[in-house]
Order: sequence, then C-alpha cells, then structure tokens
Amino acid sequence: MRAEPGERIALYGPNGSGKTTVLRCVAGTLTPTSGEVRVASHEAGSLPARRLVGASMAQERSFYLRLTGRDNLLFFARLRHAREREAVRDVNELEDELELHEITAERVDRCSTGMVQQLAVARALLGTPSLLLLDEPTRSLDRDARARIWSALERRRQAAVLLASHLDEDVNRCGTRVDFPT
Repeated sequence: MRAEPGERIALYGPNGSGKTTVLRCVAGTLTPTSGEVRVASHEAGSLPARRLVGASMAQERSFYLRLTGRDNLLFFARLRHAREREAVRDVNELEDELELHEITAERVDRCSTGMVQQLAVARALLGTPSLLLLDEPTRSLDRDARARIWSALERRRQAAVLLASHLDEDVNRCGTRVDFPT
C-alpha cells in the first residue's frame, strides 16, 4: 500500500485484527515479520523517516504525568524544531487551533482520557509531519473535540493520514478503507 500526500486511509476491523500493529510498523516501533515499510523512501523507524511522521497511538503512555499539557507539548516540540522560538510558536498555534488552553494548563495526571487524547493528537501535529499515524484519534472525545480534530486534519492537506478506527464517522471521512479480517 502507498499513501500519497493528502490521502486519507482508514484501517477498519475488529479488535486484534492488526490495525495498531500496522501503524506501529509504519512508525518504526515494531519490525514487520516479513516485507519492509518505507516512509518517503526511508526505512520506517530511521531518523529521516521519523522526522516525517507524526503519531498518536491508542492507550497513550508517553506523556510526563507531573508536567502540564503545555510543558509536555513544548518538550516534544523542541525535539521537532531547531529553535525554541519555533517550538513555542508551534505549540501556541496548536493550542489556539484545537482550543486546548484549559487542557494544556492542567497536569497530565489530572486530565481525563479524552483530554490526554487531544494532547496526543496535538503532539502528532507538531512540526508539520508529512504522514500522520492516528490510532483511534477521536475515541473518548465529545462532538466538539472530534470536529476540531477533523478540521485540523482537513487544513493539513499536504499530509497523508493513516488512521485506525472503529467509528464509522471517522472511517467515512477517509477516501480509502482497508478492511482487516475478523
């Protein structure tokens, strides 16, 4: 399978069918048992490939719980940007775009599942990635938060999106659907 700039591909299937495994292989955090995965001609997981990918995986556990959402986003933005000024600008713009100010003011350990999910999607958007890997990006979100996430994705027309979801609403927003066996 190949994802072109701006293409939206939904991975659809039951729990345990391999959707998250595919996303992890593309992210380079898991090695496929056969074949190869490339991101813009770079081996998945290599530094050049990782620079092109933004990822929000289900069951997020990589935030620093004692830091605020904003401090977490700034930490990850600094990894994406060469200059502090660019990292701060990127976080400020995402806070405004996704209406995250109340969430980013809270320590992550005091955030609900939906709040952490919104932070994870914001982190995936840092640094203008060419490929977004989104594992159930709108789970635990209310209607308004889902709308903000999808609006942000629609504004990033240059980015390909590979999305795993059980929600028809999300799958129907994608141009291509890949069904995983039951």
